[in-house]
Amino acid sequence: MDENSIKTQKVVTLDQGSNTNSESGISLQYLLAALRRNFRYIMVTFFVIFMTTIVYCIKAPKVYRSSTVILVQPQEVPSDYVRPTVTSDAIARLNTLREQVMSRPRLEKIIIEYNLYRKVRADKTMFDAVERMRKQVAIKINESGGSRRRQDVAPASFEVSFTGADPVKVRDVTATIAKLFIEDNLRLRESQAVSTSKFLERELDGTREELRRKEERVRQFKEEYIGMLPEQMENNYRILTQLQQHLDSLNAIFQQTENRKVLLQVQLGRLETLQAEALEARVSLSSAANGQRPLSLEEFRQELKILKSRYTDRHPNVIILKKTIARLEEKEEGTDPEANVGGHNNASSIRSEAQRLLIVQKEDLIIQLKLIDKEIDKYTDEKGQTSAQIKVYRNRIESGPRIEAMFVDLRRGYEEAQENYQSLLQKKMQAKLAENLERTQKGEQFIVLDPANLSLKPFKPDILKLLIRGFMAALASGLGLGFVKEYFDPTFHTRKDLEHDLHLPVIVSIPVIMTPKRHRLELYKKMGTVTVLALLSLTLLYALLVLLRKNPMLLPFPYPF
Repeated sequence: MDENSIKTQKVVTLDQGSNTNSESGISLQYLLAALRRNFRYIMVTFFVIFMTTIVYCIKAPKVYRSSTVILVQPQEVPSDYVRPTVTSDAIARLNTLREQVMSRPRLEKIIIEYNLYRKVRADKTMFDAVERMRKQVAIKINESGGSRRRQDVAPASFEVSFTGADPVKVRDVTATIAKLFIEDNLRLRESQAVSTSKFLERELDGTREELRRKEERVRQFKEEYIGMLPEQMENNYRILTQLQQHLDSLNAIFQQTENRKVLLQVQLGRLETLQAEALEARVSLSSAANGQRPLSLEEFRQELKILKSRYTDRHPNVIILKKTIARLEEKEEGTDPEANVGGHNNASSIRSEAQRLLIVQKEDLIIQLKLIDKEIDKYTDEKGQTSAQIKVYRNRIESGPRIEAMFVDLRRGYEEAQENYQSLLQKKMQAKLAENLERTQKGEQFIVLDPANLSLKPFKPDILKLLIRGFMAALASGLGLGFVKEYFDPTFHTRKDLEHDLHLPVIVSIPVIMTPKRHRLELYKKMGTVTVLALLSLTLLYALLVLLRKNPMLLPFPYPF
C-alpha cells in the first residue's frame, strides 16, 4: 500500500468519525483536527516570534523621560492699577523663549555640563549632538478653558520634557531647561519693560523740547501783539467806550471854557471902553488945567489915521480913538470950557478912583483870560491824546479778527503739543511702574508647578505594550502559518472534500494500518515535538524572568526573585 492510499484511508477514516457532525462547512472537530495536525508549526512559530519580542525588550536601549510643568502665573497687582507694558501674546513669547533656550550655545553648554552624547560627539560633531538633543526636548502647551485654543487666551501652563538613557541626567537636564525658561522669561519681560520706558523717555524729551519751543513762540507772539489778543478784546471795547466818554466830556468842558473866554473878552472890551472914555475926560481936563486948548475933532481924526497906519483896527488905542471921535461928533455943539473948569476939578478925584478900579478889573480879566488859555491848551492836548488813544484801540479792535486767527493757530499747536506731552508723561509714569513691577517680580511669571521627576520606568520601549503586541503577533503568525499549511495541504481529510473533487460518492473506507516502524516514527515525532516545546517554554520563561529582573516596574506587585 503506497503513501497516497494511506492518506486516502486516513481521510476516509476521519470522515467516518465526523459523520455525526454537521455536513455543511467547517466543523469544530475539523478545526481541532487541523490544529492538532499543525500544532508543532503553530507553537514553534509562536515561540520564535514571542521570544524575539522578549529578546528585543531585553536588548533594546532604554529611553527614560522626565517632565516638569511650569505654571503661567498672572501678575499679582491688578492691571487696573498697574498696566503691564509687556503686551505680547504668551504663546508668542513662549515661542521666543523656546528659540532662545534651544539655541546652539545653550544646548552645547548643557551637553558639556552633563556629559551627554559622548558617542555621538566622538564619532561625529557637536552639531549632531545638538540636533539630537533638540529632537529629544519637547514643549507642550496646556490650554486654559477648553481644548480649542484662542489667540486671546493665555496658556495656563506648559510642560517641558526631555528623553535620554540615564534617568538621573534626564531629570537634571529637564530641571535645567525649566530653569532657563523661568530666567529667560524674567529677563525678557524686564528687558521689554526697560526698553519701553527708555523709548517713552526719549519721546518725552523730544516732546518737552517741542513744547518749550511752542511756549516761546506763544510768549513772543503775546509780547508782539500785546493789547490785541483775543482775551483782551473785551477790555479794549471797555477802554474804548471809556475814552469816547472822556472825549465827549472834554469836548463839553472845552466848549464851556471857550464860552467863559468869550464872556471875559466881552467884559474886557467893556472895561477898555470905559477906560477910553476916562482917558478922554482926563485929556480934556489936563489940557484945560494947563491952559492949553483941548484937541479938536479934526486933530483926533488925524491922530486916528496915524495910528491906523501903524496898527490894525483891533489895537486898543485905535479902538479908544474911534470911540472918542464918536463921542466928540455927538457933542459937536461945544460949550465954554471955562464955565466947566470948576466942575472938572471937583470931579477929578472921583474919576481918578474910577480909573484905578477899571485898571484893576482889567488886569484881573487879563489874568483870567491867560488861565483860560492855559486850560484850553491843556484840554486841547488832552483831546489830542484821547483821540490818539481812541485811534489805537480802534486799530486794535479792527485787527482783532486777524490776530485772533493767528493766535488760534498758534495756540492749537501749543495745546496739541501740551496734550501730547501730558499723554507721554502719563505713559512714562505707567511704564516706570510696570518696570518696577517686573524688577520686583510681581508681574506675570513662570513658576514650577510640578518639578522634574526621576523616572524608573522606561519611556521607550513600552515593554508591556510590546509584550502584548508581540504575543498577539506570535499567536496570529502561528495560526496563520497553520492556516496556510492546511490550505495548501493536498491530503483529503473529509469525505466531503473527496466527493467534491471526484464527483463520486464514497462507498467504503479502509482504516490506516500502522506498522511498527511507522508507529515508532510517529512516537519519535511526538517526543521531539514535546521536547522542543518544553525547551522553548523554558527558554521563554527564563527570558521573561530576565526581563522582569531588569524591569521590575512591569509587575503590579514587588518582584519576588
